[in-house]
Amino acid sequence: MKKLFRTLLCGAVLTLSLSVSAFAAESDLLISPAPSFLPEQLENCSMLVNGEPAVFTDAVPKLRDGRPSVPYIALLQNLGFAAEDMTWDSATETVTATKGDTTVSLTIGKNQITLTKGGETTVVETDVTPYVDTSVYRTYVSPDFAAEVLGCRVGWDAYQNTVIIDDVDAILAANDETYTLMDKYLAYSKRFMDQNQKVTGGYAFDMNMNAAGEDSTMDMGFTVDGDYSMVISGSTAFQFDTDMTMDMSMLMDGQDLTAAMAGQEGMPQFPLSIDFEMRGDMTDGIFYFQSAALAQLMEQPDMANAWFKLDMGAMFDQMSDVLGMDYASLIQLSTNSLNASFEETLAAMLKVMPLTSADLTTSDYLAQLNALLGDSAFRKSGSSYVSTLEQDGVVMTFVLYTSGSQINGYEVTMAALDPDAAMEMNVTMKDKTLEMDLSMEMVMGDMFSLNMYMNMDGTYQSTKLKPVTAPPTGAVVVDLTQMLAGLE
Repeated sequence: MKKLFRTLLCGAVLTLSLSVSAFAAESDLLISPAPSFLPEQLENCSMLVNGEPAVFTDAVPKLRDGRPSVPYIALLQNLGFAAEDMTWDSATETVTATKGDTTVSLTIGKNQITLTKGGETTVVETDVTPYVDTSVYRTYVSPDFAAEVLGCRVGWDAYQNTVIIDDVDAILAANDETYTLMDKYLAYSKRFMDQNQKVTGGYAFDMNMNAAGEDSTMDMGFTVDGDYSMVISGSTAFQFDTDMTMDMSMLMDGQDLTAAMAGQEGMPQFPLSIDFEMRGDMTDGIFYFQSAALAQLMEQPDMANAWFKLDMGAMFDQMSDVLGMDYASLIQLSTNSLNASFEETLAAMLKVMPLTSADLTTSDYLAQLNALLGDSAFRKSGSSYVSTLEQDGVVMTFVLYTSGSQINGYEVTMAALDPDAAMEMNVTMKDKTLEMDLSMEMVMGDMFSLNMYMNMDGTYQSTKLKPVTAPPTGAVVVDLTQMLAGLE
């Protein structure tokens, strides 16, 4: 998979403080373009617009004080504003550009941009100052202009010194893919959200690790299995209860260390029986969990009835620069998709996906999603529809099961083909039964090997029960988020 780098999130817009002579010269050249620059001829910065290298006729993007800047007129032209639709009013020192129902007006010496779209006019106050490159007499602006004024998405690939500007609406307008099957899939999924669901099932985890050095060997095994019961309301509120058994074995040069450690003070006696309860609502990202057995294991018997609070939303927000969205945006995207068509969901997804790599722009995201989820990606096989996507050593298969004209289940399989680090994941939902399997194998010659397998199944049943999402009144609540912050 292509790597995603840090996202450049644009929130500021430019101010205009231009000299009359510089901007007049700029307007004169709008109808007399010079030969285009090739991407490799750019000084120290390039630009992609809607996934394609931008064309520059008389000035090129560059870095200034470590930040990218682009020629203003060239930026507009690459976004579809025609030279003949740009005018210069020398009396008011205003440049006006029009495309369809959108008109942008900039007046020299004023930190305002006037935007008229669909007959409605707004004035955008700006606080980022452009500059004039006197060597070419061209005005340079921050790429943020495209985001704040024209509604485009703007990103920055710091590894390839590339500005990324995507007009998502324009990209989608040119997309001729259809999503009839995915609309039916969303309708199937929504059935589980319309009524509260009780889910019961079991799970198992098995891991074996072997390591060998010049004079010693180590073999370790670890297993977990248990049953669970869960109540779900909508797509966010849940209450989860489980009882599990945990076991471990360790051999060093053939000697069983597990039994030896079990006799030492403070060491657990395997197998362990552990009870665990978790509840919360993903809308706010706050989860609570409680386990008397874990409290005893940690030699904290006074915490046996305590509930631990974990703010997953706050933790997600700390990684928002890398992930490309904050927690509220993620939940909003998920919630909106429940009552939207897949095409609407797709548009919402593309407007929050990170733009941090020139190799993975909005057009690339769309192409990948179409190759797996578009109607043209599926082939009919009996009463099912199958789509397969292979990229960078990973194969993903998506199967939609049907009954009559309706979707009644699905299967997703993903497999990595690297023989030294093989991985396969399968998720199957048929009628009201869910099963998930994950297996992984890693081999490093004769020195190290790791085998891991995990399975989970569950049966859904409509219920009038409601999940309890908070600890009992008066319960002791320990904020793990604050504890972790203190340790950090």
